[in-house]
Amino acid sequence: MKKWNRIPLVFLIVFLLAGCGKATAEVTTIAIQKDGTIEHTMVEEFGEGSADALQSMMQEKTDLYNSSYLSGESGITVTAVEADEGAVKVTMVYPDAEAFDGFMNMDVVAVDPALRAPFFYGTVEEAFEQGFDLEIKLQSAEDEEVLQGKDDILAMGKNKIIIYDNEMNLGAPVQISAQEGILYISDNVTVAGKNVVEVSETDDLAYILLNG
Repeated sequence: MKKWNRIPLVFLIVFLLAGCGKATAEVTTIAIQKDGTIEHTMVEEFGEGSADALQSMMQEKTDLYNSSYLSGESGITVTAVEADEGAVKVTMVYPDAEAFDGFMNMDVVAVDPALRAPFFYGTVEEAFEQGFDLEIKLQSAEDEEVLQGKDDILAMGKNKIIIYDNEMNLGAPVQISAQEGILYISDNVTVAGKNVVEVSETDDLAYILLNG
């Protein structure tokens, strides 16, 4: 029950879809573009008659967020809601990581900010300044080399890092990609391709340290 309580936005999406827990041919993806925008594609099992309701709900929530937090700026857009081969894909574009984090946590923060499931993309130094725990071990994505603890990680302070709580996706697998190469990952992350990693169900934050 913990995950369902944390993320009402995702709960609503699953409720409008069939949500029977069966695997689909694709997984949810978070793609960080060269300009810092984020394309988020959610993939769920399709329930009859749900696509139109889902598109309407997502557009209503996006309009609310844009008018409340992004007035006068480039806003969040719902670019596609598509049903295909038993699955529905919802694609949204966010102006930056902060907007993505804010939108996906909008409902839970209103109830209890402690339930926030963060998504961070910025430099290691910025992550440290925002209070993220860097007393962790990161494994090289290519060999046996490790970074052990805060000092090792802060030595790469100008590098970009992704920090992600998969409670945001109810613990279901999600693939994250970035333009920069992947240098180090936490032990709950696996390399899924060039510049792509996959995070599966976990109670711990996922860390992806990038080459740039």
